[in-house]
Amino acid sequence: MGAGINNGRVISELLAGRMTRREALLALTAAAAAAALPFGARAQDVGGIPLARPDKPVTLPLHQQPIASGLKPESGGKFYIFNYDEYVDPKLMTDFGQKYDVEVVLNAFSDIDEAVTKLANGTIDADVTELTNNRIAQTVAGKLLQPLNHDYIPNLKANVWPSMQSPYYDQGSQYTVPYTVYTTGIGWRGDKVAEDIHKLENPWSIFWHAEKYKGYTGVLADSREALVLPMLYRGQYDLNTEDPARIAQALDDLMALIPICNPKIVTTGYQTLPDGNTMLHHIWSGQMLAAAMYNAPEGFDTSLLQYWVAPKGKGPIQNDVWAVTAQSKKPVLAHLWLNFLLDNDNAYHNFVDYNGYQPPITAITAERLVQEKLIPANLETAIIGPDDFGPEALQEGQLSSAGQKLWQEAYARFTAG
Repeated sequence: MGAGINNGRVISELLAGRMTRREALLALTAAAAAAALPFGARAQDVGGIPLARPDKPVTLPLHQQPIASGLKPESGGKFYIFNYDEYVDPKLMTDFGQKYDVEVVLNAFSDIDEAVTKLANGTIDADVTELTNNRIAQTVAGKLLQPLNHDYIPNLKANVWPSMQSPYYDQGSQYTVPYTVYTTGIGWRGDKVAEDIHKLENPWSIFWHAEKYKGYTGVLADSREALVLPMLYRGQYDLNTEDPARIAQALDDLMALIPICNPKIVTTGYQTLPDGNTMLHHIWSGQMLAAAMYNAPEGFDTSLLQYWVAPKGKGPIQNDVWAVTAQSKKPVLAHLWLNFLLDNDNAYHNFVDYNGYQPPITAITAERLVQEKLIPANLETAIIGPDDFGPEALQEGQLSSAGQKLWQEAYARFTAG
């Protein structure tokens, strides 16, 4: 029986309440592994949900109705947010807790793979969770999230870019609201790197010619981003391939970097570039902005920080989201947390005072940030606009369970050296 048929049966059982979330995720993984897709084939769904792409948007199925309108927010006790450490300003958590008379508790994860696993296993307390958009279908199929009632989230319509109010991966924003947007590019120290990467015919190639920066080069510690780097180097723009041969080639290219530049596999470029522990970095735009805004040593000239990003459709652009978990014991308050983060002032200060990752808020523009001298003009390339998203944007989308396994196993081999 094909993976799509098995997945359809599993999701039907799940939606009917005859299967737990954990049982469903295990079944979905087993079905994908048993499908034995031919080399080069592309799976078409995860848990019966089509794989969304910018030019092929998907409306996610509802496994329950959203909470009713007009309910009072829960108060007292603890309210759990599940997120990366240092990705939301503790001051915002304190302010929210005081406003609604709860203790806001951060349970942190190190990466999205860990987050999804803990949500599925039920081993973490979480009223709300931060996720990447390419894991939404998987978490919906696993019945890990609950659908949203937008009556509690008016800031979504009032403040967020129109292009992000009904994103391709969650048409109608039925389960998620956007949190941050970012591109993946190349960051470097202008006083340490001799090449003008902006002018290279193939800027991605710098990593394979980085002998001069051996031990001072960084590659993102992310199973998708790391393997995407060599694909872009080779001019391959199907960033959602499930072709084992292409993934193997990407792994070989990554392994070739070890004797060339011995890269650090990290997500700390926002610290290591300004402090000189790296000179060249595969990096997210948010990390470059954070480096300039508040991670540079005192007296450091932030104009030395350079960032190259590929033209639209030639380099990755992503966004993170917030969602309400199915396990939430405070679902009204969870909705209000999403709305709180989309408040203009809260979003702005979370960005410029704490994490450096741009929220898709209409009130925040590159011109404003430069005028207020929050970033040097040389990092305007790290600021994103609403038109950077759309059907032609290059995005790392949801993979099938089998495809996810291929990418994760290849990345694990790279990190093992």
